[in-house]
Amino acid sequence: MSDVAVAFRDADGPMQADLLHCLDFMNGLPFFRAYKARTWDALEITGKKRILDVACGVGFDVIEMAKLFPRAEFVGVDRSESFLGVARSRAAHLPNASFFSGDAVRLPFPDDSFDAARIDRSLQHMTSPLAAIEEMIRVTRSGGRIVASEPDWGTFFLFNGNDEAGARMAGKWLESIANPHMGREIGQQFEKSGVEEICWRARALVLTRLYDANVVFDLPRLKKNCVAAGVLSAQEADDWQAAAERASGKGTFLACLNIFECKGVVRK
Repeated sequence: MSDVAVAFRDADGPMQADLLHCLDFMNGLPFFRAYKARTWDALEITGKKRILDVACGVGFDVIEMAKLFPRAEFVGVDRSESFLGVARSRAAHLPNASFFSGDAVRLPFPDDSFDAARIDRSLQHMTSPLAAIEEMIRVTRSGGRIVASEPDWGTFFLFNGNDEAGARMAGKWLESIANPHMGREIGQQFEKSGVEEICWRARALVLTRLYDANVVFDLPRLKKNCVAAGVLSAQEADDWQAAAERASGKGTFLACLNIFECKGVVRK
């Protein structure tokens, strides 16, 4: 059985509706809105700058930045036609927001087309994350900002009082991520690509409601996958669920993950 982590590699596949729900849910959570806003600040948007959002998904960041900076131009690119359809519909009232179909490793723009570029939680799913970063640099003018935010799944844990079962579930989820340690690796990828003035921030996502974790981490499918793979027995999965529900009701449930933001300056 697949899960949303695997499905994000082909967003136009059969789990399209699940992916849209997951993205919209996360974009409504205070944690995600706050760290995203900090990445927008890192782009140093002023005046009539032109900003690129790579693997823009349903366009949340492009739309929010376009509303905040009406004089600047914001461009999103994604290879998912279904996501782009949603993005274009939601941004129809914004003259400074536009969306293009394209692959992150072959961006459909000339060299030095943008003043800054960002990517958010997408390098983790890519076959060639370094190639995507190099493309972002190619289309960004010298002196422009590059910003990437990625989770590090080595920091992911689920806790309901049973460390062992939660650790096995977290380990199974990590198998679904193409580049599970992308969060810690962004800086070296930037350095290999010639990005300078590299800076870091880390943000801890802490979810205490089981419902939130179910959506963000696709826990119902994860439990089924664990049982199917022999990681958990059916009884262990049921016991984990019952304990998680009790802990969530008491405020002691935890689903935690670190997301790393890395920014730098393009020099050519």
